[in-house]
Order: sequence, then structure tokens, then C-alpha cells
Amino acid sequence: LSPFLFGLIIPPLVGFYDGLFGPGAGSFYMLAFVTLAGYGVLKATAHTKLLNFASNIGGFIVFAAVGVIDWKIGLMMGVAQFIGARVGASLAIRIGARLIKPLLVVVCLALAAKLLADPANPLRQLIGM
Repeated sequence: LSPFLFGLIIPPLVGFYDGLFGPGAGSFYMLAFVTLAGYGVLKATAHTKLLNFASNIGGFIVFAAVGVIDWKIGLMMGVAQFIGARVGASLAIRIGARLIKPLLVVVCLALAAKLLADPANPLRQLIGM
């Protein structure tokens, strides 16, 4: 796929998905950059971050324009995210995969348990819980 066609097709498609649903857009960008553009993982990650950031800024502008942002909660979440990112990055650099792999498993299991515990989860209704 030529760079022109890639730019013409992939970002609008993934951007549409990101605006409609949100979660997972970065994974789609990564997949497209690696498989369709032939980028290595490092270069694909950098480009993915840039496009995800642009999409987030676009969403922020729209939500701010219509006045639906809870600024107090948003700022608190931003500060917590910044602190968590700094701590997480320094731990990942210092300890590496020895920390990341078990932590990923624990977080995924905790998220799965939380989702299954939610009474509104359709899977619970499907299996009769």
C-alpha cells in the first residue's frame, strides 16, 4: 500500500471507529502500520501515538465546544494519569518484564472479575448468573 493510499484510507477509517467506539483504536493503527505500511514496531508505535493523540485532541475540542466536560474530574484524572505514567515508566525501565508480565496478568484478571461482577453485564445474563 503506497503511503498516499495508506494516509487516505487508514486514518479516516480508524478515526471513525475511534470516534464511534473508542477503545482499541491504537491497536488498529499499530496493526495497519506494521502489516500494511511495513513499519517496524518502534516506528509503528511512534506513529500510532501521534494519530491517537490527534484523535483525542479532536474529541476534546468537540466535547469542550458543547460544554460536556467535567473539568474537576478531568483534571484529577489527568494528574493521576501523569503520576501513574511516571511511576510505571520508571518501574518498567528499572525492573522490566519481571514486573510487567505478572502485573499485566493481575490487571487483566481484576478487570475481568469487575466486568463479570457487574449486574448489567450481558454475559452474566447469558450464562444465567
